[in-house]
Amino acid sequence: MTRILTVTLNPAIDVTYRVAGLAVGETVRVTEVRSRAGGKGVNVAAVARQLGGDSLVLALSGRAEPDEFRAGLDRLGLPHRLVPALAAVRRTVAVVADDGVTTSLQERGTAVAAGTRDEVVAAFRAELAAGVGAVVISGSVPPGLGDEVPARLARLGAEAGVPVIADVSGAALRAAATTGSVLVPNRDELAELSGTRLDVLAAGRRLVRDGAAAVVATLGEEGVVAVTADREFVVRPVEKVVGNPTGAGDAAAAALARHLAAGVSTVDWPAALADVVATSAAAVRCPVAGEVDLEARAGWLDALAVKETA
Repeated sequence: MTRILTVTLNPAIDVTYRVAGLAVGETVRVTEVRSRAGGKGVNVAAVARQLGGDSLVLALSGRAEPDEFRAGLDRLGLPHRLVPALAAVRRTVAVVADDGVTTSLQERGTAVAAGTRDEVVAAFRAELAAGVGAVVISGSVPPGLGDEVPARLARLGAEAGVPVIADVSGAALRAAATTGSVLVPNRDELAELSGTRLDVLAAGRRLVRDGAAAVVATLGEEGVVAVTADREFVVRPVEKVVGNPTGAGDAAAAALARHLAAGVSTVDWPAALADVVATSAAAVRCPVAGEVDLEARAGWLDALAVKETA
């Protein structure tokens, strides 16, 4: 089973504005508007499908009808299992200027309805029973749900023998760090979790020692540093890419999940990490999160060098 199950506990309607330039305090004309169902797990599922994989979105959604988020998933052609639990689905706005600078405005989200935690766990168990190759738990946790929920889901995945990627932050990341998941923090998240900014490899080693299956630290223009139980890698991008970085981390998680779900006992880490860097860079080339430039990705895949450091 190679299907990727993505979990989005705090979904969004993602709005992208293209502008010539952003000037605070001034009237700014929007040249293009894109709106779609979003949230990090939705972006992961969309990229996985674009790369030729099979994915399913497990997410919270609004209780009111019509459900704009559900309709958006349908327009994207993404199979889904939704738990109606929110008074409204939040909105995020990415303002992308012509010079490549992106400004993001993100609502926190509304509180969940009573009983949501149990409904999420039940839906997750049902999808595990139906068969999945890998799980990606992404994004923030809405008010009232509990920061421990991603860790609880991650443990259920581990108990079922399914590899789990935890792409969460803050208290949710601290709770998930010892669940046997693959962690994909950015530099700030890694520093908060490990207490140091000085040595990414040392921080990764500590997290693996404390219970992470692996750490794949995404460092933006510097590429990726990865630590597994017995190997360490550094992958640098081939070139600097200008564009919208909003969905780059989600694209990286989608690429990694496809390798974890491949159904083999040992992950080909050099191939997986090259894919992570190429796919995340290809996402920056696209104006909307959840999409990748497949032609650019293919070219970078052939050119990337993966350096093993230990």
